[in-house]
Amino acid sequence: MCHDRAVTNPVVLRHALGRAVAVAGWAAVLGWLVATRPAGGAGLLFAAAASGLLWAVCWRPAVVIDDAAVTVRNPLRNVRIGWSALDDASFGWSLRLRAGDVVCRAAAAPGPASMSALYDRHVTPGGVLERDAVALAGRRPAPALLAVRQRWEARRFEPSGEVAAAPAVASIAVLAASAVLLIAAALTG
Repeated sequence: MCHDRAVTNPVVLRHALGRAVAVAGWAAVLGWLVATRPAGGAGLLFAAAASGLLWAVCWRPAVVIDDAAVTVRNPLRNVRIGWSALDDASFGWSLRLRAGDVVCRAAAAPGPASMSALYDRHVTPGGVLERDAVALAGRRPAPALLAVRQRWEARRFEPSGEVAAAPAVASIAVLAASAVLLIAAALTG
């Protein structure tokens, strides 16, 4: 992709729960390997496969906002939308971007109505944890949507209207390798 100027002020948004799941998964697999010391190579193959799956599904997804465009990195597809090409930015269960016929949802930016809202902690000034986290999250604007809309407002009339959707080649390769490793682990186990 060609840019007229250097990309500055990037903001990278990732799903904290997805990252936590990846770290917990890696720790669990490592703990399982150490505790059971499986015979043969099946345990190592399984651990490598699980690690690849966790990376592609939980760790890698992101929304990258820079001066030229917004990029949504999902497990199977990357979409880069220049600010002047962006037609709509909204939220439902996740950040939803539309540019012409291209529509994408960001796995790394779940919406306030999603299950991730259950993990939000809302503390009053007196230090009391409020009970209705989902309802409160629905009234607060989503940080990813705010970040996209702020940059979009500032840059929407600049000549950066490219829209590019492409397979996430590295992620797909890791997922394919993980599938092969899982099959190999099953056959050797």
